[in-house]
Amino acid sequence: MVKRKGLRLLVPAALLAVCLMLSDAGNAGTASRAVGDLDGDGRPEEYSLVGHSLTVTEEKQVIWRSDRDWRVDSFALGDVNNDGTDDLILALWKTGSFGALRPFWQTGEDVSYKNHLFVFGFKGDAVKSVWCSSDLDRPIVSFAVRDTDGDGLYELVVEEGQYRRVAGERYALAPDSPSRTTVWQWDEWGFRMKRPEE
Repeated sequence: MVKRKGLRLLVPAALLAVCLMLSDAGNAGTASRAVGDLDGDGRPEEYSLVGHSLTVTEEKQVIWRSDRDWRVDSFALGDVNNDGTDDLILALWKTGSFGALRPFWQTGEDVSYKNHLFVFGFKGDAVKSVWCSSDLDRPIVSFAVRDTDGDGLYELVVEEGQYRRVAGERYALAPDSPSRTTVWQWDEWGFRMKRPEE
């Protein structure tokens, strides 16, 4: 994601399932499940979120698991960029904003622990990253995918919270802070805010 002030996210279309949980540093996580055939082979995959770890299985065989250093709070299955192909969308917490490839202006260690939005899709029978955000300016409390304006394209409707500093550069969702709802549309390579939700 190219970072702007605010949230630049992904827009799932043709949503198959949305599974939501709150993020809190001490929360053990709630189990969530969804079924979809994102690889299009006629055999549905099962998506299971337990203890902030997401596992994808097909016919009881594990085909993908989220990175052990991520804290996955919620996921959805849907066409995030309105291209006719369903993807896997994750709201997660992790250390580092940019990963191994950093922009030239990023110097020093990348140690912040904040909220991110990642999108994965199938390439053949393997799960591959499609798009990954840097640190979000406001953490995701929950999200849903729907066509909010009847134009035939799906938008990402996000309830955004606020961060609270836990220690150093480690942040969590501030549980009692005010939240806001925003609507985002896929725009070639990232998201632009369409409007705050009325």
